[in-house]
Amino acid sequence: MALVAGVFVLVLGLTGSILAFEPELDRLFHPHLSYVKPGGSALSLGEIGEAVSKQFNGEPIVAYLPSESPDLSSEVILPSGIVCVNQYTGEVLGTRTRGQSIFGLARDLHVRLASGDVGRNIMRWSGVALLVSLASGLYLWWPGKRVGVRGGWQSGGFWFDVHNSVGILSLAPLLILAATGTVTGFEDQAATLLAKVMATSQARGGQNSARARAAPEAPVITPEITPDQAVAIARGQMPGAIPYRVQMPRYGGAYRVSLDYPRDRVAGGHNLVTIDQYSGDVIFSTRSSDLSSAERILATNEAIHTGGVLGMPSRIVVWLTSVILPVQVVSGLWLWLRRKRYAVNSSGGVS
Repeated sequence: MALVAGVFVLVLGLTGSILAFEPELDRLFHPHLSYVKPGGSALSLGEIGEAVSKQFNGEPIVAYLPSESPDLSSEVILPSGIVCVNQYTGEVLGTRTRGQSIFGLARDLHVRLASGDVGRNIMRWSGVALLVSLASGLYLWWPGKRVGVRGGWQSGGFWFDVHNSVGILSLAPLLILAATGTVTGFEDQAATLLAKVMATSQARGGQNSARARAAPEAPVITPEITPDQAVAIARGQMPGAIPYRVQMPRYGGAYRVSLDYPRDRVAGGHNLVTIDQYSGDVIFSTRSSDLSSAERILATNEAIHTGGVLGMPSRIVVWLTSVILPVQVVSGLWLWLRRKRYAVNSSGGVS
């Protein structure tokens, strides 16, 4: 099982280590697009949109991604790409091609092996294989209970000890990462099971229906309220929340403002206010505090898997655990290739 799933587990580890610090790495590689010098008052979304439209020949705006920090740029999503803007001056800093960055590729590989539903099935079953490998590894380690590395790197004992010692010392985070990743991979099935267990399927269905009604098809007409007014209305609905995405009515039939409560690291980003583009009336809203027990469990699972549950400390743990996966795959493969040269004795050692 490890041989069959090993290459996919390797991909999970390598891409997971990248995604653990995706925002920081993205800013490191693209500082000219990411950072601005704070100065004065930020422009309104409308003014930022005008600056972008002038430079891109009136290309329609899909959504605004307001800056969540004074020294980070704002972004405007167009059909052709993502435009980074200095929110203090209106200067266009550059553009990103949607979905074509190294981080977009890493995410696509991590979730679906960059190959659609077939790749998604391969990756989620690889998570199951990893869980089985970890359980069998613990079973095999238990008789000898050896922790430590001996001999030179060319000896069988060295790689055997590396594989066992690294595996047992990192067993807990590896199990957690594999389990939460597997739940995420089978999220639809997990949601159905949780809904049945907690008798919340009716509430979930009602919420989805409300969202569908909140985004009817609408003629392309200049909205009577501006995106800034829509944000103000959304903030009034959820005081203290920070808007991180404002989707325009042209691409949904109404303003859809997504907000985040930074202190809630589990479900703080699960806030949405849908606003009529003409009257400014709130059509629908959903709050993180209103999530069902099943939805909060899934949100917690995701936060644990991505490392967001405890902030930077948990993200570091996720990164280290992701890096360990390739070590285990390579050392395990090395032992398998040289299996005829070495024999495992009854105490768990190699002779």
